[in-house]
Amino acid sequence: MHYILRQYWVNETDDKIKPYVILGGGPELFVTLMLLWLIFITKLGPNIMAERKQFVLRKTLMVYNLMLVVINAYFVCTAVKWLDYGFKPWFDRLPARNQWSDKAVAEIPDKIIYFYTKLIDLFDTIFFVLRKKSNQITFLHVYHHFITPVLAYMALKLCPQTIILKGVCFGNSIVHTVMYSYYLLSAFGPWIQPYLWWKRYITRIQLLQFVIYGVTILIAIYYGLHTDYPIALQWLATWQPFIFFYMFYRFYVNSYNKEKVQ
Repeated sequence: MHYILRQYWVNETDDKIKPYVILGGGPELFVTLMLLWLIFITKLGPNIMAERKQFVLRKTLMVYNLMLVVINAYFVCTAVKWLDYGFKPWFDRLPARNQWSDKAVAEIPDKIIYFYTKLIDLFDTIFFVLRKKSNQITFLHVYHHFITPVLAYMALKLCPQTIILKGVCFGNSIVHTVMYSYYLLSAFGPWIQPYLWWKRYITRIQLLQFVIYGVTILIAIYYGLHTDYPIALQWLATWQPFIFFYMFYRFYVNSYNKEKVQ
């Protein structure tokens, strides 16, 4: 158990990733952060807020959402460079652990920062708790915000050169740039709501994103490229686009279609 829970992660972490906080060494700090987040949003936070007045946080949310718009727009541009402006092959073999190009080494700091931004995204749910917006804390929301940093953590520790990380960063950052732009505008108040008719298209973009990821994974499986990856990451990552597509599709139908899913 000690090997599975700690030593495996220490041994398999790429040497170039080990100096970074949270990602170096064992998973204890990362697991602790994620568990504390889960405990706060599901039990501790709602109990604390039960007899308290909700926080408004309007200015805080505007600053937070503006920051994430800028961050995600930056990573759209950065991921385009990682992907050689669309010319990088998507179905190459995963490079061996000791085969690092100068370009790949130069990409590491931005990849680490991208991982940290997935932890910043966890504040979405914390703000929902503080504003007593429990209807927003759905299983889809919690699952999505939990599994994304988990996958990023595993990918950076075990295979930081993977093209999958670059592709996901590109697609996810596009979606988040649009999504946090919507959140930023909606924080201005009721007067702007008539201009935010495009909310449903955010979910459509997300669905398209998962279709692309799913097709990419199926092609990789067909050519046997998935076997380059650690077995735990293979099983966890392979199913996510299909799980997410199903959950987001259900959300879209229940939110925007007149005929609800039975």
